[in-house]
Amino acid sequence: MTTTICPISNEPVDLISTASDYSEFNCPSCGRFRISPAALKLIVNHSRRRRESLLDKARADAQGGDGIPFIRNIL
Repeated sequence: MTTTICPISNEPVDLISTASDYSEFNCPSCGRFRISPAALKLIVNHSRRRRESLLDKARADAQGGDGIPFIRNIL
């Protein structure tokens, strides 16, 4: 694991893994989540409130899958 900055909270976090279609983080404030490379690149341009709402949406979407929120896009 590597320590980096959470794209949602801007806190130090553990980068659990990276794959071609996502990076997976474990943040003390946000919890465990995944984000696509495209979303990761664009999310920095948004307010913290907007970033948190994107994570909330991903949490709601994850309830039917493997349980790990995945931010695929920021539209």
